[in-house]
Amino acid sequence: MRMLPAWGHLIIYLMLIGFAELTVTYIHPQAGILFHLGILCALFLYSGYLSKDSMLVNKLQWFMIKDNKKPSSLLQTLIDRKTTLSSMLLALTLIPLIRILSLVMPLSFFHRIYWFLVIGIAVYLAFFFLLYQQKISLKDCGLRLPTPRHIPLEIGVMLLGVPFGYLEYYLLQPPSFIESISVENIIIAILILFFATGLMEEVIFRGLLQKKSVEILGVWQGMLFVSVLFAVLHIGNLSILDVVLVFCIGGLYSLVVQKTKTIIGVTISHTIVNAFLFIILPFTGI
Repeated sequence: MRMLPAWGHLIIYLMLIGFAELTVTYIHPQAGILFHLGILCALFLYSGYLSKDSMLVNKLQWFMIKDNKKPSSLLQTLIDRKTTLSSMLLALTLIPLIRILSLVMPLSFFHRIYWFLVIGIAVYLAFFFLLYQQKISLKDCGLRLPTPRHIPLEIGVMLLGVPFGYLEYYLLQPPSFIESISVENIIIAILILFFATGLMEEVIFRGLLQKKSVEILGVWQGMLFVSVLFAVLHIGNLSILDVVLVFCIGGLYSLVVQKTKTIIGVTISHTIVNAFLFIILPFTGI
């Protein structure tokens, strides 16, 4: 049976995530949780199947070498293709995991700002396990300092966090994540937003997933896939304009990371967006 192209797998995945988000938003959150759980299980099972299949093909090639037969380049291509796709699907399990945790957390007794902290701890554990299992370094995911020639670009994308935060606030008008304005509350909230949204989302989307998407689909198609996936996860905000805005922001961040090979600038920019969106503007009303 002919294997579905890699881009076909990713399109199906995008559609399933989109349907899951529509279920959460317009049908019932608990049904959406089950949908995401089904996607998570399917990704694990199919990734394992592809990994096992590639190992069998690799074993067949080894026997050919042992019998002094010339290994087939087609077999090696098939092994590489299945191994890369299996690795990508395993990395994509982080997305339904994030959504399941974020949908379950409101049922707990934590203050809203601490939902992010608890979710972040769980997702970071899964993320570091994936890096260890796939032998990927943090540097490969963009956690490196920018080169001197890219510093102006990094500063520019950081500063764009302010207007992006204003735009998203006026589209969504969310309540504040803190109960009262104080230096201590603001510092704690921004640190949580940095580690549990800015850094976590950028290292996953523009770091790990963009790296793998570009390897499979090519530069522009890989960045497009990650940007669409990032935008789809904002359907629950009940604003088409916000989804479009997030897609544009995500696309810009992808371009910057592809150019600079670091997520430092976009991480700080993302944190600034969320700080204005959830802390500063809800209180000031500017």
